[in-house]
Amino acid sequence: MGRTARARWIFLLVSCVIVTCAALYEPVIYGNDKGAIQRYLRREVEGQVELLAVADDGADRIAVFRSAKGEPDDRWIIRFRQNEDGNYEAYLSPRRMYGPHPVRGVYTEPLRGYSGDREVCYAIWNESEELAEIRFRLDDGPEEAVPIPAPPSLTIWRFTGGADGWHLESAYYDSAGNELL
Repeated sequence: MGRTARARWIFLLVSCVIVTCAALYEPVIYGNDKGAIQRYLRREVEGQVELLAVADDGADRIAVFRSAKGEPDDRWIIRFRQNEDGNYEAYLSPRRMYGPHPVRGVYTEPLRGYSGDREVCYAIWNESEELAEIRFRLDDGPEEAVPIPAPPSLTIWRFTGGADGWHLESAYYDSAGNELL
């Protein structure tokens, strides 16, 4: 094989490798702003998403959204964690929130800690005009009242679970102190 033919083969091989790498390259999408979060979610849930809320809480950025492919009452949540460069990286995949039960328009999801951390980031998405407060009892501890802002609102309540997990009881109340069932 002549020098020119060998150069052509090498050029062809290198070109194929470059084209393959370019076709397989998927850029990292951070959750640094609402537009980036929507791009990330469209890729993860394959379809249109309606971003309902984005809230920062410490090093976490939490987004609540509705997917066009889901049921009308479905609400989804995703948690981003700020890395050492200041970018927000998705932690796990989007999760369907529990609800709307026991109060219509209220959705909850416990987002577990990072890498063995026992802290739980409990997210409460409120679309109910009636809800004003949730009272929680963690394991056998004292009752703790968490005020819930007027809808639409996202409230984050943090607690630390035990080494063997945790048990949470909750009750929902309106602004007059009446329990909502």
